Amino acid sequence: MIKAALLVGLGSFLGGSLRFLSVVWIERKASLDFPLAILCVNALGSFVIGFAAPGFERFSWGGESVVPLLLSAGMMGGFTTFSTFSLQTLKLMQNGNWGLAFLNAIASVVCCLLSVWAGWRLGQWAFR
Repeated sequence: MIKAALLVGLGSFLGGSLRFLSVVWIERKASLDFPLAILCVNALGSFVIGFAAPGFERFSWGGESVVPLLLSAGMMGGFTTFSTFSLQTLKLMQNGNWGLAFLNAIASVVCCLLSVWAGWRLGQWAFR
């Protein structure tokens, strides 16, 4: 149990660090009122976890499933940011930007569901 918690913690550290760097980079490239960076990070993280999941199911990693814990619960859990998404959507609403808030909520859910599905399909093909 301790080993698993440490793996998830390490993965979360890596994922959170990658999220920070990705968000800073995207925000520098696209100066918008819309939280595009978090949308991109959530979609990418959803794709990656969808892609990896069939591999986790196909291959036995032994013991406490070290690789899936590190990568899925840890790294992608730290990388994706629905808590940040929720706060940004709330701030848009509080600032009276209801249209952007609605667009952000719908786009995030649709993009992430499509991304996890696309990743899953690609993962099924790659890990057959």
